Amino acid sequence: MGQNQPSLLGWVLRDASITSVLALILWGCTHWYAASGSWPAAAVSATAGFIAAYVLCYVCHEWGHLLGALGTKSTMPLNPYAGAAIGRFDISSHSTRQFLALSWGGVAGYIFFAAITLVLYAWAKLAWVGAGLAVGGLAFVSQSLSVDLPQIWRVMGGADAAQTNASGASAKVILQRTWQSWLALAAALVAYNYLFF
Repeated sequence: MGQNQPSLLGWVLRDASITSVLALILWGCTHWYAASGSWPAAAVSATAGFIAAYVLCYVCHEWGHLLGALGTKSTMPLNPYAGAAIGRFDISSHSTRQFLALSWGGVAGYIFFAAITLVLYAWAKLAWVGAGLAVGGLAFVSQSLSVDLPQIWRVMGGADAAQTNASGASAKVILQRTWQSWLALAAALVAYNYLFF
């Protein structure tokens, strides 16, 4: 194995570094807002929280894919550290069961981190950072479920995994489902605030 070959430890260190940098930024935003109480501090804090949640949901999503695939003995050569996806999964050389394990692993990964954002919002005193984290986590889950679940259900119903993935994961489909799911989430958040606050 060459010196520049990606390793699992390298991926752990890379994603731990990303998480640490985001945690420091959120810590700084929380203290800035606590010290100033200003609207720019609130806006930057909420935006930073949203972006951090989105990035970390994606990180957990990719780790979920990897763990789901490895749990069914799939072959997942590691990608270089520059990209977002940890491993490469060749659908044509794996079974439907392995594809579904990879898929459900990714879903479990982002739901896990989104749950953490909601717990932080509920119990940690993070002000606008906490609100941004919670909304970012919910936004990632709503968008990703709207893309992932239709594909998973089709494959579970007997559809070809490669064809389903190719048609359901296109940029056009992802963008369309993103704005649709975000509109639904925004409506749900407005209704929640109207009914309970």
